[in-house]
Amino acid sequence: MEKAWQDVLDKFHYGIYLVTVSSAEGPNGMIASWVTQCSHEPPLVAAAIRKSRLAHKQILESGGFGITVLPRESAGLIGRFKIPDWKKKFDGIRYSLSAGGLPVPDDCVGHLDFSLEGTVDVGDHTLFIGRIQSGAPGRAAGAGTLSTADYRGVYRGSQ
Repeated sequence: MEKAWQDVLDKFHYGIYLVTVSSAEGPNGMIASWVTQCSHEPPLVAAAIRKSRLAHKQILESGGFGITVLPRESAGLIGRFKIPDWKKKFDGIRYSLSAGGLPVPDDCVGHLDFSLEGTVDVGDHTLFIGRIQSGAPGRAAGAGTLSTADYRGVYRGSQ
């Protein structure tokens, strides 16, 4: 990708979400920003996940995933979900399990659980299409939501 194009793409603003998945070894979570509603009926949401991420494999194996909407004040939480040992990502974070058995941090704006409806190959990512199975507002339901404008890191595809 040309640097000039990337400089423009860096100006796009997206929400920052916590994508969760449950595996036999425990819960996993990763930060994603390419998330969007894509249908009212049926209720579908799309999330783009890099093919090299462990969560990518775990979503395919489990057939489902969750998305947690994070409050603006949780920008410091992002680093927690970038540590190398995925089994420790939820250590020290207060959370409960959703109706679908997925971890949901206590201080969130809200969360949704999805069954995997389909996938679309989109270059170095896969677009996971999820059908909403359950969800609820969180303790921080009235808070502003975390976005790429609140995060000083830059995602250029190799990170």
